[in-house]
Order: sequence, then structure tokens, then C-alpha cells
Amino acid sequence: MKKSLIALAIAATTAAGSVSAAEIYKTDEGSINFYGQLRTELKWNDIGENNPELSSGSSRMGIDGAYKLTDDVKVIGLVEVSVDEDSDMYVRQHIFGLASDSLGTIKFGKQWTVSDDVYGADYSYFYGGSALRYGTLSGAEHDAMIKYEYVADSFWIKADYGLPNNDKEQELAELFAGTSFGDLDVHVGGGYNIDQAIDVKNTYGEATAEYNYSKGVIGFTYYYAKLESQSAVDSSIEENGFSLAGTFAWSDKGTGYAGYEYTKQDPDSGNLDSEDGTLIYLGSDYQMLEFVRVYAEVAYADGTTLGYEAGGSGSGNFVGPTMVDSEVLLGLGARFYW
Repeated sequence: MKKSLIALAIAATTAAGSVSAAEIYKTDEGSINFYGQLRTELKWNDIGENNPELSSGSSRMGIDGAYKLTDDVKVIGLVEVSVDEDSDMYVRQHIFGLASDSLGTIKFGKQWTVSDDVYGADYSYFYGGSALRYGTLSGAEHDAMIKYEYVADSFWIKADYGLPNNDKEQELAELFAGTSFGDLDVHVGGGYNIDQAIDVKNTYGEATAEYNYSKGVIGFTYYYAKLESQSAVDSSIEENGFSLAGTFAWSDKGTGYAGYEYTKQDPDSGNLDSEDGTLIYLGSDYQMLEFVRVYAEVAYADGTTLGYEAGGSGSGNFVGPTMVDSEVLLGLGARFYW
């Protein structure tokens, strides 16, 4: 789920975020668009094992629209479903909201978190993002979220709150703000979320700076997170993540990118050792046609990222830990937009 400048190169002003969205209805009062992405991926997650995997990645399609309520307020809606071969077309997003140029936008429903929207210094298609520590418990989404965004000429503010829904969902709250100083974009923020099923809380904060130059962008992100049990004493893990990455447009249709990520985890329990993980990636994309692009990426990964057992002890549903020993990873992909 990389919110990279590369992956968003064709982004526009529709609620779907795709300039290629097909307009299927339009009047003076509003419009409806149909959009989608087909993503085909061939990955060797350990080249030494010679075991490639071909999949449809996170292919999706959806419908979004807006109707004018007043001259300054629109009613907006969006529904998006997954169309990869393993998903049985589950709902990725389901949103109702109000949008105003002067007052901001408020949205209700199943959505990606603000932390995932603003993201950080990761411009990869496949393997980056290991040092961005917001989604350890939530997976960067919530089924019952209220999200608010206000964008002014010189700054923006974004916040969200995920309702526990009688303890059926995780509780989640975030606040981020950003501004620009010439070619330098900066944002800071953080939040928390609590998985009631296992009584674990993740508290996190970050700061990102991105410098835009004529051929691309150079970015740096620092992330701090603390995973802790709400009931056990001396049971927590502090994480510090560092991401340095950049892009370079080598032609009108192609952009190269590279990144270095380092994550350090320090548990306070004597039963666990400190761990660290390193990831280095290098890749490029090429826009074959207006709405078709291909890309390739190679990465080196080494170390361990600590995890937890979702759903409570004995569930068998492990989220991490990921352990790699000097592995070389390779990914090839193509995207078809509409």
C-alpha cells in the first residue's frame, strides 16, 4: 500500500484519485465516475530460493461521485472493491461525506487511515515502508472511521477517529499537519490504536521532510512507536524507524527511485532481545501509454521486525515477526488504469 509520488503520478482531483476515471453520469448538479486499477505482479521474495509468485496484487475498482448541496458544499460518496484473485471481491472502502472548499471535508465509513494517506519517505512499488510504523495493529484501515481534512493555501490538517463499535473494531485516533517552505514539504503527526482482542496499544508519531527538485524528490522520515500491553506489567516494545529515499526522472515517461530503511526494536521484557532490520531498494517505472505503466524493483533485506498474535493468544493469526537473513528480493509489475 505505497502512497509514493511515483504511484500517484496520474492522480487528479476526483475522489477516486485517478485522472483516468470514466465519467458515467454528469449533470449541473453532480457527476458519477467509474475507476479501477489492474495490477499484475511477479515477485521473487528470495531470489536464492528460485520460487517466483505471480499475482494480481491489490487490483481494485470503484465508483465515486459528488452532488452539489450548496454553492460551497457537495455530498460525496465512494465504494471500492478488491478484484484480486484471492479476495472474493471484498469492500476496500465505503464512504459517505460532505466536502467544502472553505470548511474542509468530512467522511464516514470504511477508509484508509490518515497516517496511510500522508505516508512518509517511501517511493517504492513493492518492498519499502518497513520503517513506517503506524499500521502494526490496524493494517492502516478501519471499518468505522470518521475522517476530517482541511487544506488551505499554506498548510493542511488531517485527523481521524475509528470507533470501537462495541469493541468489534479497534479504537484509533490520529492528527497530522503539514506545510511547505518553498521546495521543502514537511509534515508531522501521530496517533494511537488499541486492539481490544489482545489488549495491545500502539502509540506512534512521525516527522517527514521532502525536498522537491527539478527531476524528482528526496525525502526523510523518522518514526517512533510503542507497542504495549494494557494489562501486563513491563510488556512493551519501543520502535525507532528511519527512512531515506529519493526519485529521479530519467525521461519524460520513466522515473527511477531508491531508498534505505532502518528499524530498531527495543523490548523492555527480559524474555526478548533487541532486534533491528535493514531494507535497501532500487527500482524504476516506465509509462508505456497514458494509462499503462510497468515497473521493476530489487531490494536487499536483513534482520527482524517484531510482531504480535492478532486475535488473542492461541489464535494462530500472527502479524509478524518477519525475519530475513541477507535476502535479495525482486519484483516486476504492470498497472492498467481506467
